[in-house]
Amino acid sequence: MAVTVVVVSGPIGAGKTTLAQGLARRFGALHLHSKDLLRGHGGDGSRRALQDSSVTRDRETGGRWLVEGVLAALPGQCLAVSSRANKTSRLITVDAVSSKAQLDGLRARPGLRVVHIHLEASEPEQALRCAEPDTFETDWAHPAERAVHELASLAELVVDTASVPPEAVLVRVASRLGLYGRTGERLVDLVIPGLHGDVDTRPLTAQLAPHYEVLLRLGVPDPVPLREELEDAFARRHRVLIESAGTMASVCLAATGIAPGRVRRIVMVCRSEGPTFNWVGLREAASLNGPTDLALVLAGDLASTNWAARRFDQLTDAARHHLEELERVAGAPVSFLAPSPQARHLIERRPW
Repeated sequence: MAVTVVVVSGPIGAGKTTLAQGLARRFGALHLHSKDLLRGHGGDGSRRALQDSSVTRDRETGGRWLVEGVLAALPGQCLAVSSRANKTSRLITVDAVSSKAQLDGLRARPGLRVVHIHLEASEPEQALRCAEPDTFETDWAHPAERAVHELASLAELVVDTASVPPEAVLVRVASRLGLYGRTGERLVDLVIPGLHGDVDTRPLTAQLAPHYEVLLRLGVPDPVPLREELEDAFARRHRVLIESAGTMASVCLAATGIAPGRVRRIVMVCRSEGPTFNWVGLREAASLNGPTDLALVLAGDLASTNWAARRFDQLTDAARHHLEELERVAGAPVSFLAPSPQARHLIERRPW
């Protein structure tokens, strides 16, 4: 899997550094400044000196100085990282490229996936944003700066930042790079109490938690993650487990800002009360939540006769018949079973 190098070009004050900083902050991109790569090749560090140095280095190396500087700045063995590594650890932003030769040098390097983003802004807008207003006219007229405008025709995405705010620029670029993940990818599983809002869902959550990168427990003091944090988790294809305090999956999803299309499984936790079991309530809960699995806690007589069971085939006939009817009414299999309310183990019917 190639390392993605986001190459940002554009005139003075177009927002190149703002975009690169946004990619670094939100997605962990390694932010490289071309001016830092030019330092040490002469000049006093002013914009004019850097422009002159860029032209000179292009002439001397055919633009290869930039890719050499990028490769030298990469973390050790970055190009050999497994394809299972996080996307963000393999994302680099180069701010800013100023010539076709520099672009060609990057694109010719094996192992790099180069995505070129060009930002534009009107001259008056550039002048307002310029960090060195006293030299703007001279810097703007430099041949290296004039050549930057020609790079727009080579870019995969061109954005006019005079009419698009920085956060919208970031969203458009991140979407172009696929950093938000596939919207239909089902990475979220829910654990919700069914008939009884006071049923203890913690044992099931504790058993399932090692299978997930992110665990959310609603109704506890821990704050709900920001939408950005969840988007970043989805971009990394991290699996998310949510333990809900309420009995409705839709309310749980609304509270966390997660789309229903992200949900893979809904595990509804129920407690059996033997002959007095609320079959009407079970059907209503199943209709509201659409569970894919049930987790059942045996209580009453069923618990007293099955407390020692460690496998489903060790349950009594009465318990098995009760489970079968539960599955028919709820329309979902009993995948987890606690033989009694005091049980410290859950019987798992199938690997999770």
